[in-house]
Amino acid sequence: MPPVFNAHCNGCGICANVCPSDVFSRDNDHQVPRVLYPDECWYCDACVLDCPGEGGHKGIELRIPLQLSLLWIDPAAERRLPYDIIGDHLGTDPDYSWEMPRE
Repeated sequence: MPPVFNAHCNGCGICANVCPSDVFSRDNDHQVPRVLYPDECWYCDACVLDCPGEGGHKGIELRIPLQLSLLWIDPAAERRLPYDIIGDHLGTDPDYSWEMPRE
C-alpha cells in the first residue's frame, strides 16, 4: 500500500510528474491523482519530497509494508548472538574475538 493521499492534497499533480515509475494517473487538472500501479512503487519518496501540500503539511505519504517480524526483537534471542561489534574488537566471547585491522 504505497502512496496514500490525505486531506492536505491540493491536486497539483507534482507527485505524478516526479514519480520515476509512473505509479499515478491524472484525468483532470486540480484533481487528486489516482494510484494505478501500487506494486510498481520504488518507495523513493520523490512524491513526498516535492509535494507542496496545504497548510504546511504534505498531501501524500508513503506507507512502506514491513514484515511483522521486523517490528519486534526478542531480547533473549538478541543476547544469544555470538558476536557484536564494539570499538576495535569483534565479538564478546574470547574464543571468537579478534582485533580489527586499523587503516
